[in-house]
Amino acid sequence: MSFFETYLKGWQFRANRPSLEVGSEIDVFVAESNGTSGTVYIGDTELVVDGAGAETVEKQVRVRVTEFDKATASGRGELLEVVGESSYSG
Repeated sequence: MSFFETYLKGWQFRANRPSLEVGSEIDVFVAESNGTSGTVYIGDTELVVDGAGAETVEKQVRVRVTEFDKATASGRGELLEVVGESSYSG
């Protein structure tokens, strides 16, 4: 194995449309809210989060994925808890 192969071993490119598994829990930032649900973006993947109201915008939240369509890279999730603040807020 060459030095170059050794150096790059284990590296991989991130997908711009990551796939999410139903039932998995992820920490994400809420981008926007319509008052009763919020929207988060992970690359080009879009997830609507039930229960993420206006008070969660720009906050880091833990979400459980409840539905996901790999073909459209979109799905739904439920808010579990607020876990952090954005470094841009305040």
